[in-house]
Amino acid sequence: MTAIILALLPVFIVILAGFALNWSGLIQERHWASVDHVCYFVLFPTIIFKEIAAADFSAVPVWRMAAAMMLALCTMFAGLLASRRLISVAMMLDGPRYSSLFQGATRWHTFIAFAIIPLVFGKDALAFGAVSAAAMTPLLNAANVAVVSICATGHTPSPAKLTQAILRNPFFLSSVAGVLYQITRLPFPATAAITLDMLGRGALGLALMTAGAGLRLSEAAATKAPIALATVLKLLVMPVLMSAWLKLLGVAGMPAAVAILCAAVPTGAGAYVLARRMGGDAPLVASIITFQVICAAATIPLILAYLA
Repeated sequence: MTAIILALLPVFIVILAGFALNWSGLIQERHWASVDHVCYFVLFPTIIFKEIAAADFSAVPVWRMAAAMMLALCTMFAGLLASRRLISVAMMLDGPRYSSLFQGATRWHTFIAFAIIPLVFGKDALAFGAVSAAAMTPLLNAANVAVVSICATGHTPSPAKLTQAILRNPFFLSSVAGVLYQITRLPFPATAAITLDMLGRGALGLALMTAGAGLRLSEAAATKAPIALATVLKLLVMPVLMSAWLKLLGVAGMPAAVAILCAAVPTGAGAYVLARRMGGDAPLVASIITFQVICAAATIPLILAYLA
């Protein structure tokens, strides 16, 4: 349990650092907008592509594991979309706030998962984490770009415009590019890996700081219900859905354990960048991320106890 808390603690500290910098006025609003721009178009796409393209899937039950994770996500998508009107009325959520709830309940924090996996399962298990990234990242980005695009504008765009919005999204493009590179089975040059690592290394820290800078404690207090719902769905319901689909498709052992852990981590920092860029409720996303990181210190050890 101590190792899990130590893996989560830096995330929370960096979020608080962003909040403190914004509160002090040392970094002003126009500066944060520039940081968002770099994270959105360069840093996050770089690290997403690299993690998928450079992974070794040779000893991994890729297809069944990937299918189980994608079906678990689709189950959560379907449940949230089917209950959108009920949730929105009960919690008085407008479109942007609902889109932030949707992101908070579905996305996963790749870097927290990748920090915990070797601590718990050993370095060899990172290959299973890479399967999770390859399976879930393109689907998550396509679904979340679509939902944020629809909810932010208040009306459903035409299929052509929606497709255009997805195809222009750098998160989606980098995910697909990583999968396509895997399909070619070309070796990943060491120089390219080092270069992409250098570019992507700052993605997590900067994205978390911008999330902290966007945190509004008074607004968080006023939106307790969607924050609580997103947290329960992401940290507790999502691992249960993942476990069910893994059992149905006959995936067991370490691949199943890693997939369930990936489902149990908090929502990703990229959710804040996407909400800010596409018209979602970015402060609500920041509040969800912060609250989930705190709660995950308790929920992830419970999930790991279940896996044991």
